[in-house]
Amino acid sequence: VLRTEAKVTGVELRESLVDLCSAMAVKLGCEDLYFSCGDVKTHAPESCDVMIALHACDTATDYAIHYGIRSQASIIMCSPCCHKQVRPQMHSPEILKPMLQHGIHLGQEAEMLTDALRAMLLEANGYSTKVFEFVSTEHTDKNKMILALKRRSDGKNTVLRQEALEQINALKKFYAISEHCLEELLQQN
Repeated sequence: VLRTEAKVTGVELRESLVDLCSAMAVKLGCEDLYFSCGDVKTHAPESCDVMIALHACDTATDYAIHYGIRSQASIIMCSPCCHKQVRPQMHSPEILKPMLQHGIHLGQEAEMLTDALRAMLLEANGYSTKVFEFVSTEHTDKNKMILALKRRSDGKNTVLRQEALEQINALKKFYAISEHCLEELLQQN
């Protein structure tokens, strides 16, 4: 046991869940565990060392990742949920149209593209990333995890940033993507 003091803030949209979790924290004597009703766009704490977002729907994942990057969190861990922003923008190259004519395949392609762009944007901002399944598909079909660990600052970061940005631009051009929430949030910094 590390015996490290930690303050944990949970942000949740559903007030009933916030009430339940807050009551449990009090009952269990977890004095440094807080819950706030709202979303990560407006209710994130000032800073954090570890940012975890589980099933943050659509662009809420982007806001959570942005918050982690902005806070210089050493660990950012997200389980994305739905991927609505990129799919309507996607223009499939002619060679892929027969494969992506089926809605399920197009949805999977949009999900893969969205999360690949997120991982590359994390890489461009000084993180090493992994994308993997974290629970068995028999329990949920929403089981993807994006894990980002802050890299040490060194000369390699500039090269890695440039490579990631070039890959992002190439993918966006290939699929004719004009907007990606996380990219836009990072450009505001």
